[in-house]
Formats: sequence, structure tokens, C-alpha cells
Amino acid sequence: MSNVMNEPKWYIVSIKPRKEKVVFVQFERINIEYFYPIVKVKKRKLLKKEPLFPGYMFAKFSIAEHFNNVRYTRGVKDIVRFGRNIPHIDESFIENLKEKTNSIIDFEKADLKEGEVVKIKEGPFRGLIGQVLKLKKGDERVVLLLKAASMSPKIEIPISFVEKVS
Repeated sequence: MSNVMNEPKWYIVSIKPRKEKVVFVQFERINIEYFYPIVKVKKRKLLKKEPLFPGYMFAKFSIAEHFNNVRYTRGVKDIVRFGRNIPHIDESFIENLKEKTNSIIDFEKADLKEGEVVKIKEGPFRGLIGQVLKLKKGDERVVLLLKAASMSPKIEIPISFVEKVS
């Protein structure tokens, strides 16, 4: 029976601002598979590329073998964890996200207010319900507090991904 800690899984890695390329090079040197989702964003009439999750990336590695290698890589802040619990991401979620990053996100003006309840209609969090915590007008994003059974994580997504719940 193989040890669960030896199996490579996807983890969330917090990275320092503007150090993405440094981390990419370091991960390639130590043979760590990584995914930094970039999306094409249409704002007004301009089309530009932006990270889907600024400050975070995904890395696939074995905790037993590469925990310290990843954690102490130049440009990495830390591996996202909750106390001693290091949550992993399902392979299917990563594959779904890879498919979605090839599409163009068209930001629309949304008539939302802080405190309103919304449903996510697009992207990997589709179908989840959340409450608007903050509107980020400059980059047309919204910070949501998700309503989940055991925890209430905050996420930041494009405004065009949500719709009001009646």
C-alpha cells in the first residue's frame, strides 16, 4: 500500500508579488509541475491577460518529498494551509480550470451592492451561493463570502460571473 504523503497532488502556493517567473524557473529546475491560470480579459475594447488568482498558483508535488523544496523556493511565500492541514485540490478541478482559462472573460457592469446574495453562474465555482463583501470597481471584480457547510471562504471573481439571487 502506498503512503498518501508520497502521492503527488495539487496544492495552492502563495507567491510574492511580481515573482511568478522566478517561481516558474525554480519549479522547473526541481521538476515540480505547476499551473498559473491566466485569462484573457476584455475591458471596454481592450483585450489583456491577467492572472485568475493574483498571488496564488497551483503546484503538483509529493508532500513527503518536496514540501520544503516548494515552501522555500525563491519567490514563494508559503504553501496554503490551515494549521497542520494542507488541503489538496482535485485533479478534475485543475483540468476544468485549464479548459476555462482558454476563454475570454467579458466584464459587464453589474448592479450589485455590498451585502447582497448572489449565485455564481460561470467558472469553477458555478452554482455556489455567496454574499458580496466588496466591489472592486477599478478592475470589475467582486469579493464574495461563500456559503458552504463547514466553512465560509472568501473568493475574488469577475463581476460577470455572478447574478443576484431573488
